[in-house]
Amino acid sequence: MPRSNEKGSFNQKQGELTTLQKTGIKKKLSNNPVVAFVGIKLVEVVPGRSHLILPHRQELKNSMGVLQGGILGVLADVAGGVSLYSVLPDPLKVVIPTIEFKLNFLRPAGGHDVIACGRVAHHGRRIAVCQVDLSTEADNLLATGLFTYMIKEIEAE
Repeated sequence: MPRSNEKGSFNQKQGELTTLQKTGIKKKLSNNPVVAFVGIKLVEVVPGRSHLILPHRQELKNSMGVLQGGILGVLADVAGGVSLYSVLPDPLKVVIPTIEFKLNFLRPAGGHDVIACGRVAHHGRRIAVCQVDLSTEADNLLATGLFTYMIKEIEAE
């Protein structure tokens, strides 16, 4: 559950995003060329949680015929970031660089779309930790991980 801090209040009801959050998340995703290149799609976002999908594409496979692990890392990182943006008052006023992540691969991602479910495990004023699960539509867990982000306000120019 989002906490309040001196920078902004998180008095929104569970399941509702503010207009600033909705607009900010959409803009952050549309301005990220890696999201477009890989083909990540936003399915749903509610405060503290995100649901994204990576449609299966042949060109994302490695030499073993499964989705390349780095591509799954990108998907998981984006899911964690979106879940974090969903609890910040205005996503356009911050950047959230990833400062560490650990992703455990549990089984190969073959010829199926991959679903990413991110959730904010903790966030303070400067550091946040998000947990992300990657699975298939049949709920086969492919990978799980923890992502740590720095929350940094953008300086006004």
